[in-house]
Amino acid sequence: MFYWLYKFSFIKKALSLLFSVVFIFAMTGVQPALASGGLTVFTPYPGVTAQPGGSITFPLTISGTSGYVTLKVASLPAGWTGQIYGNGMEIHEIFIPSNDSSQAELRIQIPQDQKNGDYNLKVEAVGARNRAVLSINVKVKAGASGGDKLEVQYPSLSGPDTASYSFRATLSNNSGHGRFYSLGASAPEGWQVFFKPAYQDNQITSLSLDAGKTQDLDVTVQPPKGVKAGKYSITAAAVSGNEAVKANLEVVITGTYRLNLTTPSGRLNADVTAGHKGAVTLQVENNGSADLQDITFSAQTPQNWAVTFEPSTIDRLPSGEKRQVTAFIDSSAKAIAGDYVVSISASTKETTADADIRVTVHVSTLWGVVGAVIVIGVILWVMWIFKKYGRR
Repeated sequence: MFYWLYKFSFIKKALSLLFSVVFIFAMTGVQPALASGGLTVFTPYPGVTAQPGGSITFPLTISGTSGYVTLKVASLPAGWTGQIYGNGMEIHEIFIPSNDSSQAELRIQIPQDQKNGDYNLKVEAVGARNRAVLSINVKVKAGASGGDKLEVQYPSLSGPDTASYSFRATLSNNSGHGRFYSLGASAPEGWQVFFKPAYQDNQITSLSLDAGKTQDLDVTVQPPKGVKAGKYSITAAAVSGNEAVKANLEVVITGTYRLNLTTPSGRLNADVTAGHKGAVTLQVENNGSADLQDITFSAQTPQNWAVTFEPSTIDRLPSGEKRQVTAFIDSSAKAIAGDYVVSISASTKETTADADIRVTVHVSTLWGVVGAVIVIGVILWVMWIFKKYGRR
């Protein structure tokens, strides 16, 4: 009889102790791990909501034993990454003092394209003679708050290739401790990206941010000279340890129209013979960021001159490309020797380019021969007159 009373009393005490432990955990909001031999690993918030592409930091407390304990991320959803950190370093083992506990961090990165839903992961702690497993649930929900953020007020800007584009961004440290961020960007080749604190002129590549604080940044994007019209994507990022927050930027380069007219050698002169055609090779170059259509040619000449072109038009000249055109200059037969100016224009509906060609006119040698023959004939005629009538 006394044996059963004693056994009942023992069971009652054990149940009372168990209810006390459960009550304490319920009141503190701490989720213990499944453990054996007294080892425990827990986090205050084992169920959180985060958005796709977000990063989450779970503080971990390991206790209930003494000595070295191995830590690892036992399971993760497909495509997720997770590491355990201690004092800013990635760790896989931690020391637990006698009758004390140690702290660590679990950092999780969710893929950007992760679908909404509930996802589970586990952290395992293994001691010399015991083991504990912590289960964590993450509810992925688009638009959820929490986690570090890099937000841009106006993520798409447009203008010419000669402009600089400034995006106002806000970096938020939503973790429970201060963080150091490295700033960088991924941009097309030739593009430059600079970071500045808002309303300041000094460029920065990193910054420190206290827990719960924000920092406004100006992200300046400079396209290369002569970049073609179109849409260009730039990704700005703030990296802290193994975690990164990103912002997608877009620059729309509108068409700039610039046309250059010269010769392949750069010399703007030509020689012609009066009354004959001379040929000049011209070079037409599209220096703008937009393609040019239907380029036509015209010329201003001295009186009774004419200029024709081959080809007479260029249907399309892509940005950055060149074409050659031959100008045939037909001078007047009555032109006297000397220098003349022929102004040639290349035109589209958007822009025009001009080139002044200095044309040197030479008189044909045939007229020189004819003149010499006439002079000689006159001399011979005079000599004949003197010879015939000089004796009288």
